[in-house]
Amino acid sequence: MEFNLTSMFEYLAIINTIILVILFYVLIMLLKLVKSNFEYSRSLTCPEDRIEVLNDEKYYYYVLNKIKYAKKEINIIMFSIYLNPKISELIDELTNARKRGVMVRVILEEEVGSNILAQSKLSSQHILVKFHDSKKTHNKLIIVDDTVIVGSHNWTDKALFENKESAIAVSNEDVLNIEKEYFESLWRSIE
Repeated sequence: MEFNLTSMFEYLAIINTIILVILFYVLIMLLKLVKSNFEYSRSLTCPEDRIEVLNDEKYYYYVLNKIKYAKKEINIIMFSIYLNPKISELIDELTNARKRGVMVRVILEEEVGSNILAQSKLSSQHILVKFHDSKKTHNKLIIVDDTVIVGSHNWTDKALFENKESAIAVSNEDVLNIEKEYFESLWRSIE
């Protein structure tokens, strides 16, 4: 058998072509996979969605600022409000918001003694307050316009400035609608 260099180059050219076609095919499949993953992740979040982590006292300043610049509505479900100078700042901003025409509503746990004083102060400022008494209301939920704030913070000095507490603020239309409906159903259920 005679060794033919020309034949060998032809075979190598064919093998190279086959390898290039396979590599091209693999590259196209990888691009499709990356594109499908990108589209999937894009469908889960929108550019306008925002999540803010509010650990410890950062919660207080964030909530104070949100209330200060509220435009349409503020809905609050709070397990415990204990009046003191810092909490009074929050209540003053709720009062200012109501005076600007913002609808402000608060649901409190009936069995927490300090909530009676909080209810009295809020009501004296023409803020709508209801006590929930059928089940323990342990929520710490605030809805300010398009933002939902939920976490472990009560409105007490210890919770806001001493304890280790965590919360998040979420701006997402689906979350907002779910929590607004939750608030509305609870508000309607209280006479």
